[in-house]
Amino acid sequence: MKVLALEFSTETASLALLADDRVVAARPVDASRRRSQGLFDAVENLLRGAGWGFADVDAFAVGRGPGAYTGLRVSLTAARGWALPGNKPVWTVSSGAALAAEVFAEKPEIAQVVVSGDARRGLIWAGLFERDAQQLVRQAGEWKLLPATAPDQEWPTAHWVEMARAPQAEWVGRLFFTGISSEELQPIYLHPAVVIAPRFDADGKPLNLNP
Repeated sequence: MKVLALEFSTETASLALLADDRVVAARPVDASRRRSQGLFDAVENLLRGAGWGFADVDAFAVGRGPGAYTGLRVSLTAARGWALPGNKPVWTVSSGAALAAEVFAEKPEIAQVVVSGDARRGLIWAGLFERDAQQLVRQAGEWKLLPATAPDQEWPTAHWVEMARAPQAEWVGRLFFTGISSEELQPIYLHPAVVIAPRFDADGKPLNLNP
């Protein structure tokens, strides 16, 4: 089976082509500007370099975050569009799981890792991952929003992955080949809600917001 994997949860985005769990080609993508056009150009170049076309791709594996919402939305939408003509599967996994799997491969001695990122407004999002009985990565509990000042008070014995480290499409693809079920075809968005001040009082009169 041939798979195109996409990981666009950060500006350090990446693509990978895998055939039966073997990485055929991979490349980084600068997703800081013109995300849509940059993605399409990069995919075409990657496929051409490997001697593949879209018709050769059997499935699409996409990291769904948490992270940059625009990049996640663009990559998921593109994968669904490419998959539609041939009714091919689009499979998703959390980008945190992909990063955790990579760290576990590097550090076989650790049992738990925490993946985190900036949620703005003095907060970070964080999730705990561990190996299950089959040595596959699984998330332990839900994602959490934690104070950025002292995040390691939560899960103090786990290995915290540096926040600047980006997940890689290669590991999104590798998780696809483990046979775990697909997650939702929606980005994971963990930023706190922005409260908008009301513009009218209880009687429906406009409020003076600039006294």
